[in-house]
Amino acid sequence: MQLKDYLKVIQKRWWLAIIVALAAGAVAFLYSVTQPKVYETTITVVGTPARPDEGLNNAIKSEIRRWPSTLKSSDAAAAIDKAGAFDLGQDAISGAMKINPQPDTFTLQITVDYKDPKWAARIANAAADYIRDQNLKAVANTPDDSKIFFDKVAPAPVPDRPSLPRTNLNSAAGLALGLILGIILIFVVEYFDNSFRTVEDVEHYTGLNVLGAVPPWRYSGQTLPKTTLSTEPARNGHSKNSNGVISPQEVLKKEHTNQ
Repeated sequence: MQLKDYLKVIQKRWWLAIIVALAAGAVAFLYSVTQPKVYETTITVVGTPARPDEGLNNAIKSEIRRWPSTLKSSDAAAAIDKAGAFDLGQDAISGAMKINPQPDTFTLQITVDYKDPKWAARIANAAADYIRDQNLKAVANTPDDSKIFFDKVAPAPVPDRPSLPRTNLNSAAGLALGLILGIILIFVVEYFDNSFRTVEDVEHYTGLNVLGAVPPWRYSGQTLPKTTLSTEPARNGHSKNSNGVISPQEVLKKEHTNQ
């Protein structure tokens, strides 16, 4: 089949692809609006040395690489839960956090996903404060000019809109997937359809030229013209209409008289 043949197949049942696409988009939209909303916020923790020194910079990078596994530990999660009085449990705290270390910039990004926007910001701030406090304890006995410090750049913002579910994206993806499935369904239906619908179909599948075709007849709702009966006496006592045809009423009347 050539490209124009594929286009003809799609053009014949384009409505089927539209129906499937709209149905898939509607399902994706309804699924999205029924999902719980999740709010995301991110806080940045930066490490700074007590004085410009390559050794201290390397120490900051080493600590930044270590903090992701430390924050996800049960002890750290429990401490954050207790410090913020969240009463969520260490598993919930650990599961809500995503840590992205960036040693080259001496920063650590903590992203928190939670169903309440204010609590998401509170958890992020508590995690940043935990890093700060733990580091201060670790360098308490270190000479002042050899210390490194960690602190948040700014408090975590309270998100004003949910990050999940992505209703628009899911609906668009549903429409696109439905359109693809609809086009596939069109070709499946066409494959099992053995009927001839157009003159082109007959010529294509038989290889013969069509000499003529009877057009489909549809009743237009117009009434047929009435025949006008003539009052002129006809042969055998019957009256004829304007076309010279004896009316059925006259025939029945004559037969009744003869009886």
